[in-house]
Amino acid sequence: MNTIRLSIIASAMLITALFVRCASSSNAKREKATAIQYQCLPCGYDCDTILFNGPGKCPHCKMELVNKATVGFISIQPDDICDYIASHPKTVLLDVRTKEEFEGKRNPDFGTLKNALNIPVQNLQERISELQGYKSSEIIVYCSHSHRSRQAAYLLNQNGFGKVINMAGGMSELKDSACKK
Repeated sequence: MNTIRLSIIASAMLITALFVRCASSSNAKREKATAIQYQCLPCGYDCDTILFNGPGKCPHCKMELVNKATVGFISIQPDDICDYIASHPKTVLLDVRTKEEFEGKRNPDFGTLKNALNIPVQNLQERISELQGYKSSEIIVYCSHSHRSRQAAYLLNQNGFGKVINMAGGMSELKDSACKK
């Protein structure tokens, strides 16, 4: 009878150990899968691709670190922009440069895209209501070098705009003048 009792106790201990091991392994996997990764608020520099384990400031550009999962826009290359606009004529074009840059009154003058709206990134948060009618539209955001446009694209995402595209490189990289004013 003692042998049976010892055997039952040993089996119970083994089952308990296996359960604890599986549960802790499962919890570790779950914690690892749900760990939040952070990146700098999109700034258009190489540090946009560096991931961090917690919030804070990017040591490179000093921008705020944000949850990587909240960065929901894609980028399009300047070489593809004119063809893309031609094949997607309802796409909204949002130039987030200053009024002077948009109007070609700054040197260098990179030009602007035909039919673009101009809301400088510095004013976008306070003027976002002007874009509410385009919330379900595809929006291409651009600036001179793709630094401000990435910030604007992120801001649009955070305000419920789901179809946001950033023009990588900005107007300084656009060689094709077919879609320029």
